[in-house]
Amino acid sequence: MPWSGRPVRPRAALSAISSNRILRSNAIYLAGSLAAGALGYVFHFLTGRLLGPAQYAVIASAVAALYILNMPALVVQIVSARFTSVAAGRGQLGNVPGLLLQISGLGLAVGLLVSAGLLIFRAPLAAYLQVSDQRVIAILAASSLLAILVSTTRGALQGLRRFVALSLNTALDLGTRVASAAALILAGLSTLGGLLALVIGPLVAYVASLFLFGAVRKADRGERAPFRQVGGYAAMTTIAAVGTTYLFNVDVLLSKHYLAAAAAGIYAAASVLGRVVYFLGVTVAAVMFPEVATLHARDEPHFHVVDLSLGLVGALAVGLAVTYAVVPGLVVLPFGSAFSPVKPYLWPFALALGMLTVANLLINYFLSIGSVRFAAPLVAACILETGLIAVFHADPGQILWMVVASMTALAAVLGAMYLGDRLGMTSGIKLRGAAVVDDDRVVDKG
Repeated sequence: MPWSGRPVRPRAALSAISSNRILRSNAIYLAGSLAAGALGYVFHFLTGRLLGPAQYAVIASAVAALYILNMPALVVQIVSARFTSVAAGRGQLGNVPGLLLQISGLGLAVGLLVSAGLLIFRAPLAAYLQVSDQRVIAILAASSLLAILVSTTRGALQGLRRFVALSLNTALDLGTRVASAAALILAGLSTLGGLLALVIGPLVAYVASLFLFGAVRKADRGERAPFRQVGGYAAMTTIAAVGTTYLFNVDVLLSKHYLAAAAAGIYAAASVLGRVVYFLGVTVAAVMFPEVATLHARDEPHFHVVDLSLGLVGALAVGLAVTYAVVPGLVVLPFGSAFSPVKPYLWPFALALGMLTVANLLINYFLSIGSVRFAAPLVAACILETGLIAVFHADPGQILWMVVASMTALAAVLGAMYLGDRLGMTSGIKLRGAAVVDDDRVVDKG
């Protein structure tokens, strides 16, 4: 229905979202991600209040370390989502249990190497984190291994587009962490109790997720992807994960190196506020990924899904940039008056992270169709951003505009590549009988 110039009523907006599967999935997953994020903050607030600053610092350091240690888990989830989506698109959902075993084995092979390294070097690592109890490192190793296992099943849920189940499983993980941390700390285990919650949460979530695939075991099977193909795709995904993570963090690290302490703090605060658009955009990319992978596996049109996702991400980026430009004081309020110098950097940060969000979504597009063409532009952007900041770093604003330039260049190159795909392939795809993948079943309408 064309827009009539009248305000959109909430009921009409809800109707539009519920009638469009992609919008509906985005709404569900966004709500689930926000709930999970809230539980994550509750975990930090709770452990901080129960333990006090000194002991809470150990918990905070452990959680920060897990962001790095869980990189293999991120790769595993993308690989699982991709091959599950392809199996769904080909009507071979009976392959999913075998795929999960295959991908879990590949992930654990890498995870065990990482865990072995952690245990071997636990003494210097504990010293670096300034913790006296080396059991902290062992807990981190166990948590990273469980993260790989639960990421395998979550990737399959993502590939099957079961976003309600995926969101609930993530909430179960974080909710269990909160509850177990409170119980164990109050039982007298102190810091160790808070750390053990980082193991209990993913363990409970993984066991619960195993009961979500009963129906697919009876579905049709086909030829499963060979191990070498899965491994090759995992290597391609690793490039994407490492590259985007590098771009997401390197400017903050370099600002700490080049700027005075106060200026670096201002830059870091602006970065935290600007990252909101990226986290919101990640949920859009997560919904787009299985949609495109499934349609591509059937040789059916899929560009409309990417276009809609780009529109959503663009709207988020523009909306936040405008908000940060118009009411920067309101945005900075949680940090206090000492961070008022952050204000002029907010909207450029939203612009920079908006460009990275667009680039990340396009990288996910290429991953969903099994293409590695994003790798060269991504690596070039990493080199470009590092080089520009190394040369131009007089103040936070100069570093920030180097980030804007690098992210815009990456988004533009990837956008041009996507446009080439769209113009070159749209006319060559013939629409066959439409098929819909809904939860864990395939319904053919043709």
